[in-house]
Amino acid sequence: MVKINVLQHAPSAHLPARPGDPTPTSRNLDPLMHPFARARERTRALNAVKIERMFAKPFVASLEGHVDAVETMARKPETLDIVASGSWDGGLIVHDVSRRTSLLHIEDAHKGKVSGVCFGQQDRLLSCGVDRNIKLWDSHKGYEEDDSGAGPSKRKPISVFPGKAAFNSIDHHRYDPLFATASNLVQVWDETKSAAVSNLTIPTSTETVTAVRFNLAEASVLASIGSDRSFTLYDIRTGKAERRIIMQMRSNALSWSPTFPTTVLLASEDHNLYTFDIRSLNTPTQIYKGHVAAVMSCDWCPTGLEFVSGGWDRTVRIWKEGVGSQPEVYHTKRMQRVMSTLYTGDARFVLSGSDDGNVRIWKAHASDKLGIITARERAAIEYRESLKARWKADAEVNKIARTRHLPKPVYKAAQLKRTMLEAQRVKEERRRKHTRAGESKPKAERKKVVIAEQS
Repeated sequence: MVKINVLQHAPSAHLPARPGDPTPTSRNLDPLMHPFARARERTRALNAVKIERMFAKPFVASLEGHVDAVETMARKPETLDIVASGSWDGGLIVHDVSRRTSLLHIEDAHKGKVSGVCFGQQDRLLSCGVDRNIKLWDSHKGYEEDDSGAGPSKRKPISVFPGKAAFNSIDHHRYDPLFATASNLVQVWDETKSAAVSNLTIPTSTETVTAVRFNLAEASVLASIGSDRSFTLYDIRTGKAERRIIMQMRSNALSWSPTFPTTVLLASEDHNLYTFDIRSLNTPTQIYKGHVAAVMSCDWCPTGLEFVSGGWDRTVRIWKEGVGSQPEVYHTKRMQRVMSTLYTGDARFVLSGSDDGNVRIWKAHASDKLGIITARERAAIEYRESLKARWKADAEVNKIARTRHLPKPVYKAAQLKRTMLEAQRVKEERRRKHTRAGESKPKAERKKVVIAEQS
């Protein structure tokens, strides 16, 4: 009898696993059989980066309610989507970002503008304003019914802490019922006492403190920035200023990194942002250049890998940590000067408050798809990301990836700024060329930022 050898193939290797899945194909991976594989991959990388720019529609929604500039915003700790905002009209709103609704709206929280807002413990909300008052609110409680039964009466604060000067900023201690305020000095308050428990000042300073923030890891360390171009570190346990630096230009906002406790971010009046390591304050670790007007606000992403800034040039910019140029730029026709910016707790969205009275929601990554993403879509997105990363050195891929269309005034201002900086560089070079050798040495950009350090 003749013996017959039969080739055996498993049908599962050649049939779709589920209905609707693509039919598996077997490929010979010998590179000699595929002479155009690299060219095909480059085309796919080009298509991937073009798709990203085509679908880059970052604007999500606008949260209304304020009738004047939104100067301050704060995210509720340990939540993803609860945000409070304060406005120049004296109004205070607590937003639910996911539902795009307001959970609490107090129209006349303060006389004059609300200059600072932060969340305390047990759903409590603290606000301060130029009316020299700090008010503690219950953000959960509904409107109180008045005795006449005529409907909701005006919301009343739980307690009011009177001050002696207009307040510019407020921040709550991470664990204890303490909060710090910024006015003509830094004060630490206890929620259970009507007067400040300690005043943190420097004898030689005559500054107005513009912002104050507790460190996220070492909660007793407090940082402040002032109108005399200073950045100061305090320890509330000793009640003294530990270190202080004077910069070339004043800072408008500061934010502590959530993942690197010693890193602090400063938004400066000179159009730049600076990150400092507080162990060595004589030079910044990185300078971030891109804005064409004063940077008014900044906030770290909860992952610590990115941060957002908003400026007087009417743009919101998202930066990668350690990369000092080419940020993502968001803008709209109606958005005016951006006074406050904030990341949501899940790092997927960015909020901006501008002086046209709107709180706008943006995607943290402009081309992200909102809604449910299937496993196959996720695999395709990850493949496109890997292609972009692999081909980022290609001139054409890189050009498409980094090109951003800016509003004409911003583009022209950037052109003018480049011209001025180039003229300044040429002037310094010529001055150096015409002085005695070794007398005028070039100074690194990072060395120019800090003028003096006091400890």
